[in-house]
Amino acid sequence: MTEDTMSRLTLSNNAHWAIVDALNGMAPRYLVLGGGGYNPWSVGRLWTGVWGTLLGESFPDRLPADAEAVMRELVWPGRAAGKNPPEHWFTTLCDEPREGAIKADVKGRLDKLCDRMKDWV
Repeated sequence: MTEDTMSRLTLSNNAHWAIVDALNGMAPRYLVLGGGGYNPWSVGRLWTGVWGTLLGESFPDRLPADAEAVMRELVWPGRAAGKNPPEHWFTTLCDEPREGAIKADVKGRLDKLCDRMKDWV
């Protein structure tokens, strides 16, 4: 995710959920793990969406007031992004689509995964 500076993927949380959904149809069960977790707003929004995707839930356009209040109480001390978070981090689960080219190193890794997948499908 763009908000996770360690990932270098520049994906929206929608892309992550699409991957979870695609894997859900490929395996009778699987273990979902995560790393990082530096940005509390992104982590909360991402994992809520992962669980919602696994359960087949849809996402509201705007978070309920009590969920929004929780998001507004979060802090991220010592980080520039934590000083003035964008409004959508408080009010929505879904990121805006992130258009653009796929980075060469990411494309190379995806190509390797697609080659491996041919053996499984």
